[in-house]
Amino acid sequence: MKRFLFIIPTLIVLSDLWVRSGLFAYYRSAQWGHYLLSVVATVSGLVVLQILMLKWKNNKILLHSIIAVVSVYLVITVVGSISFFYFNGIFPNYYTLEYFRTEPKSAMVLLRDSVNAADAFLFVLSTGFLILAFSWVVRKTESTQLKSWFLISAVMFLSTFSYLVFRHKKYDQCYTVDTNFSAAFLRHLFELRKERKFEGRGLAFRNPVFLDQQMEKTDFNVLVVLCESLRKQNLGPYGYDKNTTPELDQFVKRFKNSTYIFEQPYAVSSTTMLAVPGVLSGIAPYQSAEVFYTQPLLWELGRAVGARTFFLSSHTMEWYHFDRYYARERIGHCWNKETSGKPFFNDLGIDDKYTVQELCRQISKEEPFFGVVQLNTTHYPYKIPEKSVKWKGTFEDEYNNSIRYQDSLLGTVFDQLKSQGKLRNTVVIFTSDHGESLKDHNNIGHVDSYYAEAISVPLIIYLPEGIRKDLSRSKLIRNQSQTVSNIDIAPTVVDLLDLRKQLQKKNLLKNYSGYSLFSDIPKDRVVITMNNNEVARFKVGISIVGSGWHYIHRMNCVPNRQELYFTKWDHKERFDQFGLKGKGMLKYFFNLAGKYKACENYLPKKD
Repeated sequence: MKRFLFIIPTLIVLSDLWVRSGLFAYYRSAQWGHYLLSVVATVSGLVVLQILMLKWKNNKILLHSIIAVVSVYLVITVVGSISFFYFNGIFPNYYTLEYFRTEPKSAMVLLRDSVNAADAFLFVLSTGFLILAFSWVVRKTESTQLKSWFLISAVMFLSTFSYLVFRHKKYDQCYTVDTNFSAAFLRHLFELRKERKFEGRGLAFRNPVFLDQQMEKTDFNVLVVLCESLRKQNLGPYGYDKNTTPELDQFVKRFKNSTYIFEQPYAVSSTTMLAVPGVLSGIAPYQSAEVFYTQPLLWELGRAVGARTFFLSSHTMEWYHFDRYYARERIGHCWNKETSGKPFFNDLGIDDKYTVQELCRQISKEEPFFGVVQLNTTHYPYKIPEKSVKWKGTFEDEYNNSIRYQDSLLGTVFDQLKSQGKLRNTVVIFTSDHGESLKDHNNIGHVDSYYAEAISVPLIIYLPEGIRKDLSRSKLIRNQSQTVSNIDIAPTVVDLLDLRKQLQKKNLLKNYSGYSLFSDIPKDRVVITMNNNEVARFKVGISIVGSGWHYIHRMNCVPNRQELYFTKWDHKERFDQFGLKGKGMLKYFFNLAGKYKACENYLPKKD
């Protein structure tokens, strides 16, 4: 019977309707049109496949091989896409597959650490069900008189699917999950032999401006601790109710008069590819690539005052091509996954204990130092030694365990500084590149989210009493309650090391869009967060925080959505105020972000 050919396509379409039922309220006519075309493509494509199976009905080996391959592919596209949507709030798109294409090692490690026994069982069960279903349809369907059905279905599939492939980047979130995945996959196949210039596939080589070494050398140390995916909400100094940071809490309590905790720090990007360079250079994603690739990094500032410089990282430098980004730097001592010789431990990084051991060796040397240490423990999948596990049961427990393990390692650093009497003359700046989503807004990770949990970072500065008494600590105190950012670290270090005149001389000071924390920060200051620019091209949109409000233009969903949260009381961003206050706030945010040309492409078009 011909009607059996429509059983499996109907089940897939019904599954898709059930998953995206909550999204239909946002669809306009264009989105509905593309969705209906994708339903046609799904049904006609599967009908064509099943008729082809019938033609090989007598060749059992070939038939069952085709059924197995088709079943596995459908499970990957349907079940995989639905699972991706459950964890990330969007369906896989072109850029999702591009990550697997351009960063295969990182993608496979992430996939390996994300899949558990239950997921594997579901995969096998779903595949087995589809194999049985296709086999049953083949047995029940007569292969005669299907020529016209094949021709009609083939024409419908080729015409609709070709059009949907062409329109995929704009309407990818509106296609049925199998058609969406297949369209993205096909676009990548078309580009396999296409020679592509650097365009969001990782960082390029820098041409840094070097500073002159000043006659007067520094007599104090600076240590910048840069964590990965660490959000402030889960830290003791920011009021978290679980004891995740006992070492940091004790340090802050002991040196409360010398420790400055900033209440509202935000990241300028929620992808490491742009966030780490933002911290190191003080240059945000909305600024030009020329400035992004030339501004001196933090250790160059330390080198200008005669400090011994080092950069220690638990990460592999192959990640996002950071090896190219750092290739031309003048660093006294560089240590990372490749130079350490240690095995991969968490994601594409080594166990932070080895990095901290190297840090302690560098601290123990006599000369004044300026060091940056980049830790990895709090990056997904938050792997730590089994003996360090304290909480079990939830995804957030795993994240909290990683914070506590990292905190214990930082405790050894504090002990080292104390034992050598260096707490008296060492400035410590503690921050993160970006935050992390833990299903707060139906999302895990950070790259596809601009909500508070993904862009809120810790920013804590320990400044001993005897260091740079001429700097305004009253402004530092006042700025603790201001809207600040991790791109403020670089201009703050410029003031700390008294390098303002030299940067001014080399015409570099004007490049900073952040503020020194020793200066007056405007009350209407906003922090713009972007993952998409001329350097990177993650399809996310733009975030603007300021004056107690948080505006988000989400471009990774279709149709694009604008959201607005009053963060002064809605800290978890549960109540979207855009419908009530959006029009009035838009003009305010547009004026502030509009001075940066790169923002124009990610702000909605003015009516």
